[in-house]
Formats: sequence, structure tokens, C-alpha cells
Amino acid sequence: MVILTPALRRVGLAALLVAVLASSAPTQPAPPPADLVLLDARVLTVDEAFRTATALAVRDGRFAAVGSNDEVRRHIGATTRVIEGRGRTVVPGFIDSHVHALDVARAEAMQPFRNLRTVKEVQDWLRLETPKRPKGTWIWTPRTYPTRLREHRFPTRQELDAAAPDHPVVVDCAYAFALNTAALSAAGITRQTANPAGGAIVKDAAGEPTGLLRNAGAILARFRPAVEGMPLDMLERVHRQYLAAGITSVIERGATLQGFETYRQLKNAGRLQVRATVTIRVPEANDAATVERFVDTLPFKFGEGDEWLKAGPLKLVADGGILIGTSFMRKPFGRGGRELYAIDDPDDRGFLTLTPAQIAAAIAIIHRRGWQMVAHVTGDAGVDVVLDGIEAAQKQTPGPAGPPATDRRHTVIHGYFVNSESAARAARLGVLVDTQPAWHYKDGDALAQALGADRLAHFIGLKTLRQAGVEVAINTDHMFGLDSNDALNPFNPLLTIYSATTRRTESGRVLGPDEAVTRQDALRMMTSAAARFSFDEKHRGSIEAGKLGDFVILDDHFMTVPADRLRTMRADLTVVGGRVAFERARETERASKRERSGARLSERPEGTARGPRRE
Repeated sequence: MVILTPALRRVGLAALLVAVLASSAPTQPAPPPADLVLLDARVLTVDEAFRTATALAVRDGRFAAVGSNDEVRRHIGATTRVIEGRGRTVVPGFIDSHVHALDVARAEAMQPFRNLRTVKEVQDWLRLETPKRPKGTWIWTPRTYPTRLREHRFPTRQELDAAAPDHPVVVDCAYAFALNTAALSAAGITRQTANPAGGAIVKDAAGEPTGLLRNAGAILARFRPAVEGMPLDMLERVHRQYLAAGITSVIERGATLQGFETYRQLKNAGRLQVRATVTIRVPEANDAATVERFVDTLPFKFGEGDEWLKAGPLKLVADGGILIGTSFMRKPFGRGGRELYAIDDPDDRGFLTLTPAQIAAAIAIIHRRGWQMVAHVTGDAGVDVVLDGIEAAQKQTPGPAGPPATDRRHTVIHGYFVNSESAARAARLGVLVDTQPAWHYKDGDALAQALGADRLAHFIGLKTLRQAGVEVAINTDHMFGLDSNDALNPFNPLLTIYSATTRRTESGRVLGPDEAVTRQDALRMMTSAAARFSFDEKHRGSIEAGKLGDFVILDDHFMTVPADRLRTMRADLTVVGGRVAFERARETERASKRERSGARLSERPEGTARGPRRE
């Protein structure tokens, strides 16, 4: 027999009161079921604090929850697709803020890209092509650069003549072209031909054209092969290759109005696989009146569109490229430029494609009309000219349209030769930098040999830029080829991050180790920081509730794997808006087995309870 003392009675009454209150308290309602849930993963959210989580849920295309397994399991319903992370790393969908997918699709439709790595390979390729084409037919090689050829120089006119004497041949090196004798003759280029504006026809000591043209593409434009229309199938294929690399958003960095319309057609057909912001290149930027008329008659406004497709900035081209010796530099290329670039004058320091006045006028018009401006400029002297133009434009009264003048996010594209002075100036002006570490990986050895290792110490100097307060996005400048590692400019995001964090070249040499950044910073530059370049930081770039449900499951642990493993990591699964857009083959095989198992389960008697689909 238990004797209830007054103290025990008080305890019992308190316990009873607690129980009554608990039973009468409203239970927290279960959230609406998610479309997709991921459990047991290492989720790098890349939010402001770089928090980590183990699970996430996506509903109606956006992240509905990010947290622990227990927190996210509440979002699992009968129709939720549940993916087991198995401890793998999850990152936000990569944003490649500089691609030329339209050019890739167009080029692949004409002839599949092939990497030519030596002059002999160029010759062998030509010897295979000439029997397929009538004599006199122009032949354009797949693009290459002297820095990518083992000889570290341009092919000579004589070498091209030996391989294809009866066909006009152009070795495409972007802002430079190597021609054979037949091409010079067919194009009407002689010793009397004057240099085009912003370009040069290289001539020997006797005044004869050597076959090398710099920044003179307009001379050859009418001989370039063309594709009728844009093959949507090929553009969609390029985008699917991006998904396989973990890329979920891109900035197309140099389209025509027709190119933008191609993207719109792809979207309207329900075939746009990645989110796209389309940069429009300004034609005839050497004439202010033409620039003004072009901007004023654009059929859309800056930023017009939705989460899948929108109009991006307007692009100017201020100089050429460092891979071919047409960057506008503060200091001459020196004697090392002779072999790599075939430049005899040791005082040559490249040149602008437009005059400083033309650049400033075009920037002012774009700025005044409320658009974001992006400028292709590779040399440090060229960056000075572009910053001059931006600073002058910002002193003018901003127009009523677009973002405030202080937040136009005008962008330097490339800006390879970084110094603390220009970095500080860019930060003060609010100028962003869009640059490509993989060019350090692919071209650093040849450039160091020609220009000197000291000059390469701050080549693509990410640390200097970030310490100055410049917002930086790293990307790939993908323009030819469909293989993420063997394209002319590889579009593997993990290779880009590897280069940014190690400063190793393709040979393994480390150039400018002080400019290496951390993996955390490099990941930001391809996700959350990259989102700012298209004014999308509120909607994508990190794994946070309310943002677009784009993420990638990697096949290894991003933060802890050895450095060399970074560049070989792959995307196991890519999700865009909560929809699985890509699965590695082994995942597809497992899914097939699960589907067969699911078919047997579907034969259960009607009314049998069904659970969420787990993978």
C-alpha cells in the first residue's frame, strides 16, 4: 500500500497537469510532400556561412528544406522520390558564366571538333580532308593555338602548302589566322594590301605576306563556311553535355540576336536543358551612332525573361588574345614573342581592336541606357582602357532604366594579367571579373617559356583580385568540342577548380603559387559568386530554402580528396529544379533494376499502401 503524502500529491497533480496540457497542444502539421528528397549526404550549401547539411527537399522546383535527415524526412510523402546520398558530396549546380554553346553547336554541325596538338597533326588532318573536297574549296581547320601545339608556334605558310597546295587553307586561331599561299591568293591579299582597322597582315622583310593575319577576321568572313539556321538538336546536345559535367546554368557570352532567338525556340519547344542568360555582342562598335541605334532598337530589355532564359548584358571586344600575341599589354612581349607569336619586333605589345575613344563611347551608351556591359579584354593595358571608359560613364547621369549606376556590375572578361593597382581600381568601380583558370593549366607552360615565369606569377591572379575586393567568377570559355576534358577549352568545372586551387599547369609545374585560392573560395566562384554576374544571387548559386532546386551529387569528397583527384571527379547525378536531368550510367543501371522491381510491386492487390520511391 502506497501512502500519498502531501508532497507526493503535489508531484502527481503537476504531472497530470503537464499530461493534460500536452494532449491538448496542437500538433505541428506535416509539410506538403516534396517532389524529391535527398538523405545521408554531405551537402555543401555554399550559403554565406558555408554551412553543411545532410539532407534536402525540393518541392515545386525550389528547395523546401535543407538540414538533418530527421528534419527533411518530414517532407517525404507517398509520391516523393527519395535519393540516398550514401555520404557523397552535394554542391549547388555549377554556373558556367562564360560559354559559347551556340558556336559549339554550329561548329559540330559542320565538322566534329578534333584536337590538333602538333604541326604534323595539322598537316595530316589537311591531307585527309583535301581528297574529300574539289580543288579550290576553302578548308578551315579545327581551332587551335600556338600555345597548344607542341612546337609552340604557328604553322608556316610553307608547311600548309606542303599539305594542301590546291586548296585555300585557314588555320583558325581565333584572333589570328595562318593561311597558305592559295588562301592569300583567293582572298586577294598581296604586298599592297593595307592593314585592316585594329588588325595586321604580317609581312616579311621583303614586304610579302607571310600568311599570318592578326585581328583580321573580317577579311576572311566571306570565305568562312556557314550553317543554314541553327541546329536545335545540336544545341540541346551541347547543353546535355553540360548537365553531365554538373553545369545547371550558363551565361552565353557573345550571341547575335538570331542566337538569342535560337535559345527562345529551344525553350518554347520544351528542350532547354540548362538555365541560360544570353549576352549580346554589339556589332560595329567603332561607330557611336551605330551602337546607340543598336541598343535603342533591341527587341527586349536588360534582364527580360524568366528563371530559364533571359536577356543578359551587351558585349564589346577591346583587344585580342594572349595565346596568339594580340593582347594589349603594358610591357612589350619581348624576344620571347618571336617564336611563339611570330612577332619580330621585341617592342611589340599588342593592340586594341577599337580606339580608347570608341571603347569609352560605346561603354557610355550602354551604361546610360541601363544595360550591364561586359568587355573582352585580355591584356593589362587593355584593362586600363576599359576601366577608364567605365569610370567616365559612371560620372555621367544614369538613365532611368536598369539597375542603379552603382550596381550595373560591368564586367571585365578575361583580364589575365592582374596587378594590385588595377584590381583596387576595379573594386572601387564595382567592376566584376569573369576569368578562366583552365587557360593557366593548358597554356601556362608555353606562356612562361615565351614571356618568363615572373610575368606568369599573377596570370589569372585570383588571390590578388579577391584581396582587393573584386567579385570574381571562374568559368571555362567553352567554344569547341563536346568532351568536357578534351574540348579546346575543357568545360569540366572540377578541372577549373583544380587549376584555381593548385596553380599547376598541364605538365605539373606550379606557376604563381601565391595566387592559389581555397577550395571553398573556388567553389563559390562557380556557384554563389557566379550567380551575381547575372543578378541571380537571390534565386540560385547556393542550397537554401526558397532558391531554385539545382544541385549536383559528386562521386567523391570535394573538400578532402587529394588535389590531383579534384580534376578527375565527376557528377554522379545532376538535378535542375528538382528534376533529375542527368544520371551516370551506373545510376541508370540501378534505376532500371529498381523499375523492374517496382513493376512487380505494382501487381499488388488494389488498395495496398504504397510508399515513397527510394533510390
